[in-house]
Amino acid sequence: MKTKGEILMKTNQPNNKVEESTYALLVRSEDKKRALLETILYGLVILSALAAILQFADQPVSFGA
Repeated sequence: MKTKGEILMKTNQPNNKVEESTYALLVRSEDKKRALLETILYGLVILSALAAILQFADQPVSFGA
């Protein structure tokens, strides 16, 4: 009868090769300067969208002639 230790020892992959998810690879290779630049750019996009909305919200609405 096989013990639990013997079953776990028989794997198809060598012990030194570990598969990582795509997300884990992206997080590990993240560039800090790029992350800061993206944060600034996303903030500017959101601010410009808010400015456009506020411009239209400030205009009076006239119905009919």
